[in-house]
Amino acid sequence: MDRNMDLIVIGAGPAGLSAACAARACGLDVTLVDEQAAPGGQLFRNIETPMAQALLDPKERAAGLGLVKRFRESGATYYPGTPVWGLEPHRVSCTMNGKAEELAASHIIVAPGGMERPVPFPGWTLPGVMGAGGADILLRSGGTLSADKNAPVVLAGNGPLLPLLGCHLFRLGVPIAGLLDTGSMGLRLSALPFLPAALLDLPYLGKGLGMAWSLWRKRLPTFGVTRLSAEGAEKVEEVRFTADGKEHRISTDLLITHEGIIPRTHLSRLMGLRHVWDSRQRCWHPFCDENGGTSLEGILLAGDGASVDGGEASARKGELAGIEAARRMGVLSSGQAETLSRPARTELRCLRRARNWLSHFFVPRTGLFDMEDDVGVCRCENITAGQIRQAASEGCFDVNDVKLRT
Repeated sequence: MDRNMDLIVIGAGPAGLSAACAARACGLDVTLVDEQAAPGGQLFRNIETPMAQALLDPKERAAGLGLVKRFRESGATYYPGTPVWGLEPHRVSCTMNGKAEELAASHIIVAPGGMERPVPFPGWTLPGVMGAGGADILLRSGGTLSADKNAPVVLAGNGPLLPLLGCHLFRLGVPIAGLLDTGSMGLRLSALPFLPAALLDLPYLGKGLGMAWSLWRKRLPTFGVTRLSAEGAEKVEEVRFTADGKEHRISTDLLITHEGIIPRTHLSRLMGLRHVWDSRQRCWHPFCDENGGTSLEGILLAGDGASVDGGEASARKGELAGIEAARRMGVLSSGQAETLSRPARTELRCLRRARNWLSHFFVPRTGLFDMEDDVGVCRCENITAGQIRQAASEGCFDVNDVKLRT
């Protein structure tokens, strides 16, 4: 495909859709590519289907449907089912309808979203162990989590998706055998000074408290746990953990885990963008300014792929990136861009202050990655934590160096 355009947007979540809409409103020729079959990203996955709508509260449902409708009416070119595997300034390599294609543009906005933090533990590769995000995808797609829908599910981890998924499961009539909390109460108490700022977004705070109340009202058995493991022969049969200094076991054929959300950095690393270490969330994220500008000319970032701030904040970041692309191309003056971006910028700052408490409350516990040497880390190549530590002790500090050595 030999086609040049003003702007390519990668990702059809809240950030990508908002970026495309904002850029189109400025008059840019915009193409959006996304690997999924329909717009919405993870937050609004399959938002145009009845099953996905049933799992969202009315406000979220209206916001998601409104955003997708605006995008479809924006005039942007849309290529769903199009995974991107190569990226550099002004050029995107992708697979479209089973064929390798190359797209060219003056600017590119990358909006890959976030991903669940991968944390290996004993038994995590057994069939029947899945992440909360994967479970949510199945539910929003109209699927079932287990062959026996009456079989009890165990939830384990420390992150915002667990209470949300728990409420979804209860709404669908799925029994939950227990919630195994791997977070640190001491670290959560240190988040209290940031709680007053959460009052800046009362609806969001109320939603979180409402989910906690729903789970408490169901008398969901909850444990503060360490030393989590999944055990079984051909699939998970029980979950073992330590709570209050004693070992416990729960029989289950489905363990759903979640240890927080971090930026998805595959594409930003592929381009060699500058990355910054987040010492609180213990993850890397690409550097970008408040308009989405990165260390590479012509490449902008938007949404949780830059820093995890939630769906509404991602949409605002998308707007800012779309307007910035128009300014850089000379379609808008600096003054016009500033005027257009002011509402989104003001709202984004408020959202970030309000939700800063959440990132402190769900901070990863100390020792999160202190797994035994025999725990498998790379499930494709069956590489263990001990092998990776050995490679590091021999001077391999880059991911690719470790891959080559192991």
